[in-house]
Amino acid sequence: MHLKKHLLFIVIILCVLGAIYFYALSDMFHPKQIASYENFTEMSEEFDASKEIAAAEKKYQSVKEPARVIKGYEKTAANVIALTFDGMDSRGNMDAILKIVTDYKWHATFFVEGVNAARNATVIKNLLEEEQLIGNYSFVGISKAERLEPEVLVEQFCRTQKILKLLTGSEPKLFRLYDTKYLDHLLRAAAACGLEKAVESNAVIYVRKLADEGTMDQFVAGIKPGMIVSLQMSRPVPITYSKKKGPDKPAIDKKPTIVDRNTVPGEEVTTVEIVKRLCGKLKNKGFTVVTVNMLEKMAAGQEAAAKVSDGLKNDKTVK
Repeated sequence: MHLKKHLLFIVIILCVLGAIYFYALSDMFHPKQIASYENFTEMSEEFDASKEIAAAEKKYQSVKEPARVIKGYEKTAANVIALTFDGMDSRGNMDAILKIVTDYKWHATFFVEGVNAARNATVIKNLLEEEQLIGNYSFVGISKAERLEPEVLVEQFCRTQKILKLLTGSEPKLFRLYDTKYLDHLLRAAAACGLEKAVESNAVIYVRKLADEGTMDQFVAGIKPGMIVSLQMSRPVPITYSKKKGPDKPAIDKKPTIVDRNTVPGEEVTTVEIVKRLCGKLKNKGFTVVTVNMLEKMAAGQEAAAKVSDGLKNDKTVK
């Protein structure tokens, strides 16, 4: 009788330990952490950026050079593209996606929200250790940001800059915002926060839409060397925008070459499986993935070489 009780007790303990282990590993219990726009000021004192925000607001008034917009270079000779992941998914998914990228020996660009970076510091550390490029995706992953006033933009950018500097040791120099027109006031606000480049993608799609095989094949077919391809990992945070007092002439009106108008099929397929299939198709098409910064350098080097070549041709013609 005592033996049965002991065995029952052992079984119960094993079940409890198994449940704890499953909880620790499963993404089901680690959903993406995101704050609502209304509550985005709630963060620990460690990440307080009030001084940085005040300094950036003051600097905004005297910014002479707004952040520069960079986009794909479709005349790139090499069969390379820049792949960006916009927004942070769950901890488990982010780790799995990073492994997919590193297994191919690729270097992608990860645009992260400040609030999620602060709550998932290990993910940021892993990205840094694997030499992936980290960019600013605003504090809560906003969209249509051109409708926001400069002081709100400064706060969104600055808080993320502070968090990423504490986690990585340096501030990002580039940023990206979903479904946003890069107007002058927005680019000046970014520059005031230490951001030098705004990234405009040639192809943008919500990653869940690629669950459909036909949609994925169509998406991949439209990708050309030199493009910046962006996977939206989550839906932007819905926020209430304030009206601007006067019209602004857009510096850049984002018009992706691949239009994203599909519904979201195949919810049973995991995000990690979708990314793995997509990366496999890109690899089979001969693409190599580099960071946005590397793509820009390659294009600049190619352009410089072309100018030298043209100069030599002109010199021979003159002779």
